[in-house]
Amino acid sequence: MANSPCPETIPFYYPLTLHIIAGVSIPVNLVGFYLVWYQSPKMQGYKYCLCYLQFVSFITEIHMSWICPGYYFFPMIGGYNTGAEFISSHLSMTLYVLIFAFELPSALLCFVFRHNAAQRINQNGASQMYFKKFLLILCHLFPFAASFSMWMSRLTYQQKYDFVKDNWSQCLFWMRFEAFEVYDYKLNPWLAVVGIGALLFVLIVYTYGLSLGIHTMSILQKFRKSMSKQTFQMHKTALFSLVMQLLIPGVLIIIPLGVCMTVVITGAVGLQELATNTMFLVSSHSMCSCFVMISSNPRYRTVVKEKFEKKEWDETFKFSGTESTKNK
Repeated sequence: MANSPCPETIPFYYPLTLHIIAGVSIPVNLVGFYLVWYQSPKMQGYKYCLCYLQFVSFITEIHMSWICPGYYFFPMIGGYNTGAEFISSHLSMTLYVLIFAFELPSALLCFVFRHNAAQRINQNGASQMYFKKFLLILCHLFPFAASFSMWMSRLTYQQKYDFVKDNWSQCLFWMRFEAFEVYDYKLNPWLAVVGIGALLFVLIVYTYGLSLGIHTMSILQKFRKSMSKQTFQMHKTALFSLVMQLLIPGVLIIIPLGVCMTVVITGAVGLQELATNTMFLVSSHSMCSCFVMISSNPRYRTVVKEKFEKKEWDETFKFSGTESTKNK
């Protein structure tokens, strides 16, 4: 429909693409979990941090790709739940915010663990453990605060009807469907609380995480001569892998959200489908994170290579054995 953010029907390719992404992501993440859990003997407790981070991003991805994939009607802040309607679209968005928000404390916990591991080398360094614990507790409260705010941002049916009628009358027919949901921060300011709170905590966590990462590297460089080459390389590899694991998949989140925000602010109706399709990038961030984790860790790369080569050899041997039996 011209000058309308609402299509007459949801494009068939949209949920299909999300399902395909989830189908590829599941085995990739299972491989990642296996490598972290069984192939990280020297990481000790750090493997729990990695599993925590990977699990949260994986559940977020599955929720938006498989369970309740939403098709968004930007620049209207609303959309349609294309998944099974066993829960309301508003409850689905609330749960999505809750799960997604846990990626912040899980990422911070990994940086804190790596920093603490490096500080054990520097016995005279100040640990700042009280501040770290305070920030970790605060960050773990954030998902509940954000999801509560999201839940409170719901509009009544009459508010939604009047809002769509006054601003997007072309989309009024979508009000017939229970899976359709729309929000407006002017009618309900709780939505603004979600956005401002998320922006604030992202800045806090990434700024502090970056400072911990830089300080961790400075400690390693300072005490490099007092460590064995193997220990130094282990710390360096773990830190580099963590930074890449957050940086590269983070781009798959920041760019789409930036595009969506631009469309909402400018009211560029013609970019609705483009903005909505950027969710394909967001839905693949867990899979990307897993690929980065494996490719940036030499041990994980070696294990995957050995398993792959062993499988190829076994299949070749099995095929050769079958051919020999047939010839006899």
